[in-house]
Amino acid sequence: MLPRPLKKFLVINPPTGLYRRDDRCQSRVEDQTIEVVFAPTDLALYAAVLRLRGAEVQLRDYPGLQHGWNEYLADLKAFCPDAVIVRTTLATLEGDLKACEVAKERAPETVTIGVGESLACQRDRILAANSTLDVVIVGEPEPTLSELAGASDLSSVAGLSYRAVENGQPRVASTASRPLLDDLDMFPYPARDLLDNARYRSPETGNPLTVIHAHRGCPWHCIFCPAGALSGHRVRFRSPENVVGEIEQCVRDFGIREFLFHGDTFTINRRWLIELCQRIVEASLDIRWGCNSRVDTMDDERAQWMKRAGCWVVAFGVESGSQEILDKMKKGARVEQARQAIEVCRRHGLRTHAFYVIGFPWETHATLVETFRLARDLDTDFFDFNIAYPLPGTEFYEIVRAERLLDETAYASAGYANAAARTFQVTQQELNRWRRRALLQLYLRPNYILRTLVRSGSPHRAWRYIRAAFRRLRRLLAAR
Repeated sequence: MLPRPLKKFLVINPPTGLYRRDDRCQSRVEDQTIEVVFAPTDLALYAAVLRLRGAEVQLRDYPGLQHGWNEYLADLKAFCPDAVIVRTTLATLEGDLKACEVAKERAPETVTIGVGESLACQRDRILAANSTLDVVIVGEPEPTLSELAGASDLSSVAGLSYRAVENGQPRVASTASRPLLDDLDMFPYPARDLLDNARYRSPETGNPLTVIHAHRGCPWHCIFCPAGALSGHRVRFRSPENVVGEIEQCVRDFGIREFLFHGDTFTINRRWLIELCQRIVEASLDIRWGCNSRVDTMDDERAQWMKRAGCWVVAFGVESGSQEILDKMKKGARVEQARQAIEVCRRHGLRTHAFYVIGFPWETHATLVETFRLARDLDTDFFDFNIAYPLPGTEFYEIVRAERLLDETAYASAGYANAAARTFQVTQQELNRWRRRALLQLYLRPNYILRTLVRSGSPHRAWRYIRAAFRRLRRLLAAR
């Protein structure tokens, strides 16, 4: 039994650093070429679900607002929540758990709830070791949060693990697992009224920018990404009508006209994608947006409709220039498809952002050369080289542990810019140096710099590019 029914919730990104707090990508914002702080619309959706059940909710994105522990403590004292929901990442987990400790110090009866796949994968160990963390949500958070609103007994709520007491002894208990929801239209729109929407802006234009989750899931089996396993390797879509309704609300109520459609599989369903684009065009919304895609889900018909509907940039997980590495990471794509996808986008005036991942166990100096050459040949408008990070729950994590490639001492402080594991032939230090050198060599090409400034479209945007480039250059030169 709980001390009291849960009616007041504080939903937070704790003040533990600017990260992409996404189960499939948990990189530091400053480690990415495009340093953009995205609105935490996942938290806003949690808040909307809780409010539907009559709960009182406050939402705080402390890193995004550049607020710290003092502001968090002030919010706890002013709001007096029954429960605090903490969004976690692997890299910030120790600090995230401190948020639970601070909440308990203020009011021991506060129920602390952790959300995040890396946390869920280690929940038994972490719950047993951290007495100030009460609950870990397992699976899709929204239906579980809906039942937690007003709950007085955790054992009756499916989809969670929690610390319990049996015969006077503490233990970790788990409730029944929850099936994935098929009807995503049943969710309310995120509670953007609880966000400081002016804080989240496009790094290119400076205009307000928000994130829309139009679908969930991934059918592929990439060894470094938890998205497929989390979704049962299937994709579920919101209806185009429902998505357009959210866009219209953003334009009408919040003055937001720039969007990122979240997720790697946005372009996977041609029929759904084209219908969504058609509805955007018919609604005369005058919006500007980008999305993530796969190299094997782009063609002329898709690109044509995307451009008409306001798309300006498409990001692709190219990953590697080595077909051997692509096959071993189970990407399910071919190098030639990357070339074709980029060419399709160019034909239709869509700019491109390529993401590459290095550092898998089979990486060699020769495969790194193949990746560099592909990045140079594709010559996309933007690009990032990330070092594969072994997230708990992924096949990659199990491989590097089994092969003794993981540096346990550096694991917690490593990330997408600093290797946590070596390969069979390449050391961690060599991976770090290669990444830094490759980024500098490709971004400092005179032709690339000139093209980027010319394509900026205005002196205002060109100046924003220049400032961002100097920030990036300083960080890369300072890296060791």
